[in-house]
Amino acid sequence: MIPMLSVLMPNYNNEPFLRDAIDSVLNQTFKNFIFFIIDDGSTDRSIEIIKSYNDKRIILIEKEFNSGIVDALNLGLERINTKYFIRMD
Repeated sequence: MIPMLSVLMPNYNNEPFLRDAIDSVLNQTFKNFIFFIIDDGSTDRSIEIIKSYNDKRIILIEKEFNSGIVDALNLGLERINTKYFIRMD
């Protein structure tokens, strides 16, 4: 089934809250989506946490250095090809 929705979530050093945020998205009753997580050069365990999920809907985009939420969101928007998208902040 082709996803009709993208979820776009920027992340920068949100280790204490990241697992709850990801679980919140993945546990929705609507399942037909792609989940783009754009990591904006985190220096905490964010990447490790994201990679611990074995869910094909998650697409991790890793930036080498922090350049801000606007840049991270624009990078994610370039990848979206679904009819609809929503943000998770």
